Amino acid sequence: MGEISQMRLRQFNQAGVDAFSKFLTACRENPNERVPMELAESDQHTILISDEIFVEPREFSTRRDAADYFHRILSPLSPDAVRKDAGMWTWLSLFYFDQICPNPNGNRKVRNDYTYLFMPDQSRHFYRHLLFIAWQVKQIASEHNRLFLDSSLVTLDKLTTEVFKRLYLTRIPCVFELLDRLYWDRRTNRPAKGIVSPHKISAGDLMHRLPTRIRQLEKTYDLQSLNADQLLEILGNEFQQRAAESNPQMEFILE
Repeated sequence: MGEISQMRLRQFNQAGVDAFSKFLTACRENPNERVPMELAESDQHTILISDEIFVEPREFSTRRDAADYFHRILSPLSPDAVRKDAGMWTWLSLFYFDQICPNPNGNRKVRNDYTYLFMPDQSRHFYRHLLFIAWQVKQIASEHNRLFLDSSLVTLDKLTTEVFKRLYLTRIPCVFELLDRLYWDRRTNRPAKGIVSPHKISAGDLMHRLPTRIRQLEKTYDLQSLNADQLLEILGNEFQQRAAESNPQMEFILE
């Protein structure tokens, strides 16, 4: 982060968002474009959120590191306010730009705007913001989150994308415990292979079969009221087999 010191937490106003967006465009043309950190404390571009909340230069080795950090420093704010604050998350993207868009050997690769500009009202884009999604995962999955947090902060992996783009999945209270049972391979201590393959459908996979089966069950069951055991039972043999493969020590009664 160079010479940057800690700052009080701020949010971009529209002028700040526009200026940061212009920088992203320029940086795509010239990867060595200077990061305009002066915007971070500019009264013309930002609004102070709190005198008591400070952000500081950090190195996030994983998405979990970022999730833990943002949950700690943003805890004085209401979760609903944090979830909707486009200006704050976009400002944080600037503050931690070298973390989420590194510049190895002068070859910085700037991705789509929604990776850095938080768009809370855009259902196709809100979950793609690299810093927000770290906070959001821990907010709604405080325990069963290793599928999503033990990965790089720099890119949004396919597994996280496939779950968080489907709000009907993330709104089921037990779904993250279920996902952990189904798709975390205890033998390798990693996500199971082949669960998000776009061109291949496999039994009990995450990308194709689980969304289809959940949509079917929604028509006849109140999924909001079920625990993970109950949901796994009605998902049927296909998914019970998947859970057994991910955790050989668990026993399932397969009909």
